Amino acid sequence: MSDKKLSILLLTGPPGVGKTTLVRKVCQELLETHRINCNGFYTEEVRDSNRQRIGFDVITIAEKKTAKLARVDANIKGPYVGKYGVFVKDFEDTTLPLLRQSQTLQLLVMDEIGKMELKSKRFECSVYNCLEVGSTILATVPFEMRQPLPLVEKLKTHPKAKTIVVTKENRNNLQKEIIEALLDMIIKK
Repeated sequence: MSDKKLSILLLTGPPGVGKTTLVRKVCQELLETHRINCNGFYTEEVRDSNRQRIGFDVITIAEKKTAKLARVDANIKGPYVGKYGVFVKDFEDTTLPLLRQSQTLQLLVMDEIGKMELKSKRFECSVYNCLEVGSTILATVPFEMRQPLPLVEKLKTHPKAKTIVVTKENRNNLQKEIIEALLDMIIKK
């Protein structure tokens, strides 16, 4: 790791490569082995009885609280990302309290910061606030996008950020590197 003081670790990679699985393993080790005060959320696919993906849930790391993020055929008036209706209020009710407590955490985890999550302007503003106050952050962001998202671009180019690309070839060997990088960030804070 370089001498610059990092406080943001971003994981990116193609959809389905294992970013969320990696985040969950890292968080579990940080909580159980290193007793790091971390909280945040991760997203999880929701599938029907035929194993077809019908949406996404958001799940808090510490409390294991689950809320709807998006569903196919949601019949909601809210925003859509492709075929998925986004449950902005449910998402905000679950995630915004976590972001507000970021200054009391050693590590804030956000899996993911993408199109669906950024349908919430309140969430977007809260992430910007976390950057301003210098929170230590582990987040996943989209790999490639046709239309860049300003917040994601700001994170990727932030002077205190390091980005790791997760691939099928390296995903099983990254946990130790990520934990070491995060511990280094937390200790130097």
